[in-house]
This record gives sequence, structure tokens and C-alpha cells, in this order.
Amino acid sequence: MGSAQSTAMPAADPATMGSSATAQFASARDDVDVSDDYTITAQDVLQVTVFQVPDLARTVRVDGSGSVSLPLIGRVPVRGKSILQAQEDIAARYSKSYLRSPQVTLSLVKSGQRVTVNGAVKTPSVLTLDGTLTLSMAIAQSGGVSELGSSDRIHVARATGQQVEDLVFNLNDIQAGKAPNPMLRGGDIVVVEESGTKLALKNMKDILPFAAVGALLSDVRVKRDITPVARRENGLQLYRYRYAWSDTFYVGVLAQEVLEVAPHAVARGADGYLRVNYASLGLRLQPWTEKQAVERR
Repeated sequence: MGSAQSTAMPAADPATMGSSATAQFASARDDVDVSDDYTITAQDVLQVTVFQVPDLARTVRVDGSGSVSLPLIGRVPVRGKSILQAQEDIAARYSKSYLRSPQVTLSLVKSGQRVTVNGAVKTPSVLTLDGTLTLSMAIAQSGGVSELGSSDRIHVARATGQQVEDLVFNLNDIQAGKAPNPMLRGGDIVVVEESGTKLALKNMKDILPFAAVGALLSDVRVKRDITPVARRENGLQLYRYRYAWSDTFYVGVLAQEVLEVAPHAVARGADGYLRVNYASLGLRLQPWTEKQAVERR
């Protein structure tokens, strides 16, 4: 017959029980409909309720460490878990010391995950993953394919662990019902190719579609075929690599390593990927063929 307390609980005190935090997100309380495989990430806003224990209701934001803070049980790590997994973990923590068979409900109020859409679209965008977002929806929300865009060559770069998949889709087939409309995930990078080219941008610009001003996308998660080629005096290792969406080799650094040596040169974009300001390091990103040609002179 509902949840029973194993220990007496004091009356809720707004100063200590987080009523102000609940009010902070009250205007965004409409739950987001998410797929079963949605994984919680930093900056997600979650609603926690415990049946028949209203004092434990909270609307909380996942902090940078991937945790939320809840009354009685303190900090709970939730990043990387599904909504159901996090819900079961919270229930288990309450059950361990405070409640008998607690009925916990966890829901997503606002997603902190982002999808980047760039290349040959009318309005390059960074989209918030509120609920389900299909590839065609993401393209539409970015203004659609531009006049020079190739709707039959749309790349989705997706990081899975330390690997990056380069998935290619045909939007024409999707819209005609000949192919499934893929669901996008947080961190996905969508690139629409220009008609008649394999890359979304030409020459050196093929590595800049998601770059902040003066900083190049240099996150190890979007690179493949990585091979060390030289080491700088300051300890930075130079690598030959290709981007997930490109067959061209380049020589450059890995953002995660630069972060250890020169953190001032690294910035994190809204899509969660790291950029490196090469100029501040006294470096220039080079195509591998250009570097070889210079060395042969």
C-alpha cells in the first residue's frame, strides 16, 4: 500500500529540501518523451518523485561530474545510465536506509544533449536533443539542404567509446519511405555534402564545419587511423590522422593531450567536442601531402 518510512522524517524545510530548485525549473516541467536507449548526460534536467513522499520530490540538473544531489541520499551518479537504470539506482539507495519498497519515478524534463548539423544546409545549427530527433527533423530544423547540397550524401559521425562511425544516409530515400529515418543521439555530428564533392566543405575547410572562431575541431573521438609522427619540444605529440567523414590525411594534435599541456588552447564546443587553437601553440594544421612535399624540398 505505497511507500512506508522506516525512520521518521522531519517536515520539509524549503531552505534545505530544495523547493527553490523545484521552482527554478517549474516552467519547463513538461516531461520529454525519450527512447529507451536514451542515456543521461551532464546538464540534463530530471524530475524525481517518490510515491506518497512529496517532500522528496525534486527537479534537479545533472552537474558536470554527472551526478545529482537528492535529500537523504546525497549525490547520485547518473551520467551514462538510462532513465530506468537511474530510477532503479535511486530507489535502491532510498530503500537501503530510509524507505521500504519506495516507488520512485524519474523523468527527463530537459535534455542537455546536443546534435550538430552543418555542411551544405541553409542554417547550420546546434540542436538540443529534447525527446526524439530523427535525421530528417534535424535537417528540417536547420533550414533544409542548401542549393548546393547533396541530399543523397548525408554523413552522421557518431562516437561509440573510442571509435567514431561514419554513417551515410540518403535523405531522398528516407522522405520517399524507401529507407528508415534514423534516430539521432546526443553528440552526433551531421554533415551534408555539397553536390559533386565528397566532403561538406572544400580543401582545408573540410575540417572546419564545427569549429569555433580560431579553433579547429581536434577531438580524438572524431579522428581515425591515428599514427604518431613527431614530438614537439614542449612534449606535444604530432599525429597523422583522418577525420571520420574524410579520406584526407592531416598532421596535427589531439585535443585531449593538448588539454594536459596547454589548457588555454583548448575549448569545448556546444556539441561537447574539443577544439584546439593551433595559432596559440605556434602550429598550423597541415594536410599530410603538403608536409611531405615540404620535407622533400
